[in-house]
Amino acid sequence: MTTSSAHVSVQPLRLQPSSAALDAVRIGANLPVLDIGPYLAGVPGALEQLGADVKMIQENLGFFAIVNHGIPQSLIDESFRQVARLFDIPTEEKLKHRVGYHHQGYLPPKSSILQSRAIIDKIAVNTKKDTNSAWLFMRNRGADDPKVVTNVRHRGVNHWPESLPEFKTTLLDYHLSMERLALSLLPIYARALELPDDYFAGMFKAPEYYQRCAYYHPEEHIEEGQFALAPHSDGSFLTLLPMTPIPGLQFMTPSRNWLDVRYIEGALIVNTGQVLNRLSNDHFIATPHRVVNPPGKRYALVFFFYPDDDASIAPIPACLGAGEAPRYDDRTLYEFFVPYLDDLYHYNDKIFMAENQ
Repeated sequence: MTTSSAHVSVQPLRLQPSSAALDAVRIGANLPVLDIGPYLAGVPGALEQLGADVKMIQENLGFFAIVNHGIPQSLIDESFRQVARLFDIPTEEKLKHRVGYHHQGYLPPKSSILQSRAIIDKIAVNTKKDTNSAWLFMRNRGADDPKVVTNVRHRGVNHWPESLPEFKTTLLDYHLSMERLALSLLPIYARALELPDDYFAGMFKAPEYYQRCAYYHPEEHIEEGQFALAPHSDGSFLTLLPMTPIPGLQFMTPSRNWLDVRYIEGALIVNTGQVLNRLSNDHFIATPHRVVNPPGKRYALVFFFYPDDDASIAPIPACLGAGEAPRYDDRTLYEFFVPYLDDLYHYNDKIFMAENQ
């Protein structure tokens, strides 16, 4: 197990949050927007300023947007184009890849109920079927991968549509680009927690990720209390999501109001998941969010980023305040991941549970 050092020294932040970030959180009308271009270019002081901004945002809001992130807009545009094509392939082919034991593959519309007991103190448990459809991918593995050979759950081979080979090529390029970006953000989160810049490096030697390609189609008749995607908090360390001009995504503010996310051209949404929430001992918020019935076809390319399977996600000792006890047990990422997905997704039937066992 990759463990956190109990003796890591606290590295106090030397800068205060920027006025723009403070104003965005205080006003609460839209996401704070952070320009990470100077940091990626190695500009002196940029890491420290982002650390101060992210600390304030994650302790108070849990959601922000980044610009000048280095992901080519052409790749994002092509990925959205391919996802739209993915959901246009014949239903017969999609159902050949229906989600199973590994939670990889096609999830038809209204085939699952999303429930997030992790935020039950903020949100009533959902009982309605989500209207969206999705295609779910994990880190890509070959048939000879040791975790595939031993049938480790959620670590199987991905289901790629036979009739759309260019989708696989594009999405793998997208995965690698998002993984590189997520790794580059780790020093910002380390500084936001007042840890050494390289603190998280040992936890992300072979990081896992979970890609959710979603299609939110407009519903003429939606039940009371039903959502395109019900309220939940992510289970990731962090989540990356390219923005789309089609509205629907909302997140919960500290006052427990739902705020519409307004489109910012070229921006990526970044939010904390439950893994970072655990590591920070609840200091960094895993913010509830949802997708309401959109006015038009809405697609999403959600990239959930996780540490290595064997990394400890117990609260980091240096994140505990004076006299503060750890609020979570010591378990590995994988020991967290499986029950997290089982708790979150409730399918219409349990046939998939018997598949591939």
